[in-house]
Amino acid sequence: MGFLLVSNRSQKGEPFTADKAEWQYESASLLYCEATGKQPEELEESDTDIIWSNACNHCSMFLTWAIMRGYCGESHLSDEPEAVEKVKEREMTGTEFFIKYCDSKLWREDFAEIILPFVDAYYESHYLDTYIATAKNKLKKEPLTFSFSWEDYDVFERAIDKAYRRWQFRSRFATK
Repeated sequence: MGFLLVSNRSQKGEPFTADKAEWQYESASLLYCEATGKQPEELEESDTDIIWSNACNHCSMFLTWAIMRGYCGESHLSDEPEAVEKVKEREMTGTEFFIKYCDSKLWREDFAEIILPFVDAYYESHYLDTYIATAKNKLKKEPLTFSFSWEDYDVFERAIDKAYRRWQFRSRFATK
């Protein structure tokens, strides 16, 4: 069975508005049931916790990148500085942070103003493609079938860093 990673892709050139794990939950649930042989009505709380974690993973990876690079939103820095530090120290996963402090929803406010031009240019138009390709080709995993791990994050971090460097390079020449 294939999967469908749902996007709220806006028109090209429009700013990033939001991404929500709930948009991925149904696909993650179907893939989980297929892998475990369980029927949706047989799912227990521990199963739905895993499904939510899988549905959150793509958002969590990107938000973790922003946190690790010092680009998380001001509200997180002022409201939950200890949690931000726990993520930076790898004492809390990006998914734990995303679920607890973002209610499994990614908004513009979750990012620092300075990084929003990159988020606008990359997240809606290229990030999901990068996420899918990285999961399949580098991790040999299907999107929506795995939860956050620091080992996986390290692979995604390199992919996002590469995209960010490419964006910085192109931005320099676009303004000249």
